[in-house]
Amino acid sequence: MLKNAQSALVTGATGFIGSALVRRLSNEGVRVFCLVRPNSPGCSRVRDLPGVEVLEIETYDSAVLSQKLSRIQADAVFNLASAGVVPEERDPHMLIAGNLTIIVGLIAATAQWRLRRFIHIGSCSEYSPVPEGHLLTEEDSLFPVSLYGAVKACSHIYGAAFAKLRNIPFNTLRLFGVFGVGEASYRLVPYLVSHLQRDVPVDLTAGEQVRDFLYVDDIVEALLLGVESDALIPGSSYNICSGKAVKVREMAEEVAEVMNKPKSLLHFGARPYRTDETMWVIGDNTRFTSLTGWTPRISLEEGIRKMVSTLGRA
Repeated sequence: MLKNAQSALVTGATGFIGSALVRRLSNEGVRVFCLVRPNSPGCSRVRDLPGVEVLEIETYDSAVLSQKLSRIQADAVFNLASAGVVPEERDPHMLIAGNLTIIVGLIAATAQWRLRRFIHIGSCSEYSPVPEGHLLTEEDSLFPVSLYGAVKACSHIYGAAFAKLRNIPFNTLRLFGVFGVGEASYRLVPYLVSHLQRDVPVDLTAGEQVRDFLYVDDIVEALLLGVESDALIPGSSYNICSGKAVKVREMAEEVAEVMNKPKSLLHFGARPYRTDETMWVIGDNTRFTSLTGWTPRISLEEGIRKMVSTLGRA
């Protein structure tokens, strides 16, 4: 529960994680301002929630943002807006505009606010590849293999430096493998459920990628604690992850088992790995948990059951 913030500005509010955060904030009585693109298809997720005001904006240019936000103030900023989450949508110029330009514009536009915390959402893609068995810590190098990881790393570094100049308490929370109700249909679990519930074979990679999965509700809890905690060091980054290694193959098999479907429908190896695929990405959450007391509560199986139940009713 948020005790030290009565209002919040949220970017990326119509997305998977953003809309889950907005719903939680609304349920707790927080006044929420959602920055969205005009005609955003996800607006229906948040527009009619109690205490939520949708602010449409064409561009995140600093001058435009400052004008749009001039009549409001908020206690916290959650920046979840990010271009390039979908691998097929990673035009180099759009990556800059949809990540670095946004962070610069937001910090400039909110510099006069008395912010308790500016939470920027980072990604495990920012890290360099590491050997199997190594848990990524915040001290590991940022030398990513993808353009998306590179622009996210730049956004953290630039954002932390710019925020320091403006005396804004800025922190990056790096997310790993998030799953949950509300995910896009092309993502792993919805894709599996859609096929398996129709008894249609599912084309997959070999599934040997090892990932760190975390249910979206645990992510939202971490974001709130990021604002509440007085222990986070401004300018620092924190891993938000489970610390548990799960192969994509194991995740797929768990979905089939929960749905009571034959695993023979899972066609492992039918798809190639992406050219920039990292085979091992597991994080160490010690820094964040030790400072905030946060701990993941929803198991992989429980999260999958929630998704199967919801998708089955869709």
